[in-house]
Amino acid sequence: MIKEMGLRCVVESRFATAGMLMHKNPLERDNRAWERGPHRSQEQVEILKKLATLIAARTTRERPGRASVAVQQCMTQFGLYSDFRMTPQEVNQVANLLEWTTVLEVMIKSQRADLAFRTTKQERWNQRAQDRQAHQDFLEEHRGTGKFSGK
Repeated sequence: MIKEMGLRCVVESRFATAGMLMHKNPLERDNRAWERGPHRSQEQVEILKKLATLIAARTTRERPGRASVAVQQCMTQFGLYSDFRMTPQEVNQVANLLEWTTVLEVMIKSQRADLAFRTTKQERWNQRAQDRQAHQDFLEEHRGTGKFSGK
């Protein structure tokens, strides 16, 4: 009971702090896009959603009674829930197996590796685009005094 109250207090304080930070603009800038960081592709967002579901399923697996929603979503994503027509109690029994934890760990590693690959790919693509733009700007600035240079 005390542990749950402490956890609730921590979550509420973090939520309140996040809300205050969201509404403040400490550097008095109007460009919020710069503060948000790089844009994530739709593929990266989907991977992050799957990763969050897998991590939630891993952390909530040993609860008595019914399986958590995250575990049920993982079972649905893997096709186990509908293919075997499992009851929630059977899903909970499967979720409490050591093999299920192993499957989740492997899937989490795989999703993290995929996310890292896509992030690196996006960073390289952005760097190449910046390099191309810098090259174009340089050529535009240093066209020379030729016949068609416009100077």
